[in-house]
Order: sequence, then structure tokens, then C-alpha cells
Amino acid sequence: MLLTKIRKIGNSAGIILSKETLKHLDMQEFVSVDIEKGKIVISPVKRNPRENWEKQLLNAGAKNDSDKMLDNISNQFDQEEWTW
Repeated sequence: MLLTKIRKIGNSAGIILSKETLKHLDMQEFVSVDIEKGKIVISPVKRNPRENWEKQLLNAGAKNDSDKMLDNISNQFDQEEWTW
């Protein structure tokens, strides 16, 4: 069992895990934090969860789907009450 103190970090709190613990569990830059049956479960994540976001965003912007844009959505307020 590893006993550690909860430390104040700004408006949050955190714990310090030793280098040996992180190495033993193969935890590097990212972890997944879950709550299961009243326990905090920290698991290693092998890759950046935001990996390739820029590429995906650029691909999404390049698609010709302007008919799905919010500009083409009208509602009763826009038609009857709003002055353009």
C-alpha cells in the first residue's frame, strides 16, 4: 500500500506519485481517472487523447457540407419576432 498526502494545488488538490511507481505502472504523460464503487482508479493511457485533432478539424472544415450549417436553421422566433 502506498500512503501519500493530498496536496493543495491552486483551487484543486492532487497527489504525488513516485517515479518508481509511475515506471512500474508504465504511466507516462496521460492517465485516465475513473470513480468505481467509491474508489479513484487511475489507469495509464498510451497516447495523447487529442492526437490528430488538428488534422481532423482541418479535414472537417474542407468538406462541402454547408447545407448542414446552422445558418440554414430557422425557427418561429427568427421568422416572426427578430428584425434583421
